[in-house]
Amino acid sequence: MSAAFLNETTGTNRSALRKSPCVATAAEAIKNYLQNKARTWYRDSVEADDRDGKYAFQRLRDTWFTPPVEPKFKLYRDDKFYAIGSCFARGLENSLAAHKIAVESAAPEFAKLQPANRERSALDFTNKYNTYSILNELRRALDPAAEFPRESIVQLTDTTWYDPHHPHFKLRWLGRDSAASRPDTMNTFSTMDIVVANTWAKSLLRAVAHEWAGAHANVDYFPNYEIVQNSDRAAVWEPDLRHVKGAGAQHIMELFAQNYLE
Repeated sequence: MSAAFLNETTGTNRSALRKSPCVATAAEAIKNYLQNKARTWYRDSVEADDRDGKYAFQRLRDTWFTPPVEPKFKLYRDDKFYAIGSCFARGLENSLAAHKIAVESAAPEFAKLQPANRERSALDFTNKYNTYSILNELRRALDPAAEFPRESIVQLTDTTWYDPHHPHFKLRWLGRDSAASRPDTMNTFSTMDIVVANTWAKSLLRAVAHEWAGAHANVDYFPNYEIVQNSDRAAVWEPDLRHVKGAGAQHIMELFAQNYLE
């Protein structure tokens, strides 16, 4: 994303993002080391199966990985939440609703819709699978008159395509008769193994999220990605290894509620 496009769409001062939150002075690094109780991966002469152990190689043996969380701010039960993303966002909506929290993105009008495919949720049509489709949705909300291109001819990351001659990005499925008619996170259109491509795409998003949260006091990153990736695979994933089980979303949201809800 170009600096001009970033400034146009967000109004962000680019200079505010130049210093990475990962950069620290020697004094800051030592302070972080002393204060961080989850700083060490491994230690000799320590039992790996000690479930009360503080080292990463011990904690990663638990069914559910539970990292310590230090929230920047607190949320209240009468706050209104909006989840935007793929199918995992729908699971988060259900968990928040179970805590009697208002979730604006799970409108009752949507819940009344009947899915064409019985294996799908009525809310699946609200899924947004990449940052550009999310950005387009926010632009629509802020400016209903905004125009969006119909053609998408260059691939940025898996399932993400855009028109390089237009400042607005647009996700688009290619022709029905084309092999590229199913960029639905099932396939990669790169030359990489799909597992490698998936790791690259997720790593890119994770790095950007960390930098953005570190540069803004009113933005925080909750490590749900790390929780999913480092929990027991059989416990957290559906058989397709794409969708997180309900128990996984519940564990994540319970941890979120414990740390963020006042």
